[in-house]
Amino acid sequence: MGITVIDQGPELFWFVSNALLQDEIPLRHLQSIEAGEKNILLELPEIVILNGDDKSLIPAQFINRMRNHVFARNTLFIVFTADTTPEFKKELLIAGAGQVLYRGRGYSPSPKYFASLVKWFFTSKNPDAQIFDYKPVPFPAEAEFTTFGRIGWISPTQCMIEANIDLNPGQSIEIKNSLFDELEIKNLKLECIEKNKVGRYYQYANSLLCKIISKDTTKDPKKIEAWILNNPEISKHKPIKVVYFENDPEYRDKIRQMIKSDKRYCARGYADINELQDVLNYQLPHLVLIDRALIQKDKVKFEAMRAFVKTNFCYCITYSNDEILGVEEFQKNYEFAMHSPTPIDLPLLESMILKLEQKLPENLKTKEKIIYLNKHSSYSRLSLHAPCKLTELALNGAGVELPFGISNFCACEISSNSFGVATMGRSQFFRSFFGKNSTSSSKGKYHRLLFMGQNVKDN
Repeated sequence: MGITVIDQGPELFWFVSNALLQDEIPLRHLQSIEAGEKNILLELPEIVILNGDDKSLIPAQFINRMRNHVFARNTLFIVFTADTTPEFKKELLIAGAGQVLYRGRGYSPSPKYFASLVKWFFTSKNPDAQIFDYKPVPFPAEAEFTTFGRIGWISPTQCMIEANIDLNPGQSIEIKNSLFDELEIKNLKLECIEKNKVGRYYQYANSLLCKIISKDTTKDPKKIEAWILNNPEISKHKPIKVVYFENDPEYRDKIRQMIKSDKRYCARGYADINELQDVLNYQLPHLVLIDRALIQKDKVKFEAMRAFVKTNFCYCITYSNDEILGVEEFQKNYEFAMHSPTPIDLPLLESMILKLEQKLPENLKTKEKIIYLNKHSSYSRLSLHAPCKLTELALNGAGVELPFGISNFCACEISSNSFGVATMGRSQFFRSFFGKNSTSSSKGKYHRLLFMGQNVKDN
């Protein structure tokens, strides 16, 4: 565990260190963005805390850049700022900020709440429900739920999306997207066909194959098909997913330089194999490249690789930056993998990718009448919308009922005229803390949410 604070002045670091005085968490204070970025890429701290009012920093751009790095994309960010306008909060939320905390003249968050927030970040996948002091009052109200996701590919009648919602096959949700707006497709919904059958490209909990449902079921698919046929140059298919496991910062940087945006593969990197089983099930990679030093350190964890390659289209290749860890022992004990006597360089990587493409199963190959959207394309972004019910309100969050589940740590916007009763803005931003089946007759899902970016007035 480690936390890096990036701020020109010392005040924010003082606040963080005092709030975490009872916790043995390594802290580091860096005063420039350049030093902060170098630290993130070398040390891969779990949490980075930013002064969002620092004029040398554009926090949304910085967070987005870091979370698109091969190895740093799992870093969580907390932004302290006096700017809690809805536009700024939404910009940070979409960029990937984990939390936005108001810090203005004469006001800082409660140190106790901040310490609880840090504990939650370290256990966000399976949080302790008692981490936060949560004392809600009943607050029944109709509301609107919004969250965000990405479109991976689109055909005239289907699309693959990634999002933090958990739709079951047959469930549907309203969406908004600039492409469908341009094509004037009305009453747009996506109906889930299957989920999590392919690995994730973006950083969302679920991948969903969906049927496109719209007002005109005859003309609308033809509009999408015509757009696909007229815009083939937009399509950027990366059928090969590569996952690296490497702990050496210098070699991680060499790996980063190998990953070219114009190639037909995407890559994710991890500094250890502590969660190897979860990573494999989440990413569903086609090629795993792993430093033998990490295997030697934890041979039990590596056994997950043996089972994975038996049931998935995946090749595992080990390599070593240390001559001591030769191939003979690994060839004997791990016959399911290939073992390179040298580190992986760019020519070797590209030759592996070429061979993999030749062996791709039919369901992974590039298809006609499908556009594979690049992550930088505005067409890849979508928002998902559903009615929900507010059930309760607390100082640090709220309870809602939804017709489907959302993942822990899902960022969302809840809009309700009833927030005005509490003299708050109509739209509030949250992260999901945990969820469970609802006890009401609606048969929906109950979720406890934590506020993002509350200002003094809202508090």
